[in-house]
Amino acid sequence: MAYRFKPGRKDVTADVRRIAAEEFALMRRVLSDAGLPPARQVHEVRKSTKRLRSLLRLAGPSMPEAKAEAAVLRDAALALSAARDSGAVIEALGTLKLPAETLQLAEAALLRARAQAMPDEEASELLRAFGKEMRAMARRARDWTVEPGGFEALAPGLRRGYRRLQKAFAASQTAEDEEPLHEWRKKAKDHWHHTLLLRRIHPAAMSAHARTAEEVSDALGSWRDYGLLIAAIAALPARSLRKGLAHEVRDAALAAQGKMLKTAYRPTQRLTAETPRALVRRWGAYWDAG
Repeated sequence: MAYRFKPGRKDVTADVRRIAAEEFALMRRVLSDAGLPPARQVHEVRKSTKRLRSLLRLAGPSMPEAKAEAAVLRDAALALSAARDSGAVIEALGTLKLPAETLQLAEAALLRARAQAMPDEEASELLRAFGKEMRAMARRARDWTVEPGGFEALAPGLRRGYRRLQKAFAASQTAEDEEPLHEWRKKAKDHWHHTLLLRRIHPAAMSAHARTAEEVSDALGSWRDYGLLIAAIAALPARSLRKGLAHEVRDAALAAQGKMLKTAYRPTQRLTAETPRALVRRWGAYWDAG
């Protein structure tokens, strides 16, 4: 049944357990796939941890274990962040419209730096520890319980997540540093995941909402990745990349960051146009209609 709740149900515990079990099973498949390089494995399992954390935030106010389990997921994903970031840097570089020679030289320098900072053997060891932690959590997830039932169990988490997105978006518009922009990015991804979890309550309406939320999440994720690229270029050892080429990559990445923020702005305005109370009331009516 994938990453979604079945509308109209009075007991959502079974769906929470099922969704979690499917994410843990996906992580096991990724970690056992010898054909996937460690960087790709890291990327895929971190996506699962984000979906699980969004699930826990949605059900959290009605689920005693949610806060502690979300912290476990946060810490486990954080342990993999260095390996994930290095892969994101290379992908971000490849999207820049720069001369082929510039891209090749920059990629070679970044790959050398990545090999020194995070060898595949070290990344594999981190993944083994991560897998052990997730197997233990999967066993606990079989007993996760959500009370009360129905949409009433999910409404407080949905309302809180939507309100946090609105506040983060507003704060980002007057930000003097990047932290509010990161909060906007994180809260947008949570809301996108919540839309996916509830998309069966009204497939047509929710699919349109989900597309807008995904557009925002993707744009802000790219903004973050370009920032990682800028930092990685700045941290390269002396003489590993000619200064002129480094400046060329940095300037292109800065321009791309600005474009991504502009791309995310209008869709976020549309996403946050309702009050939290109105959105929750509307989605609750969809749920009750089954």
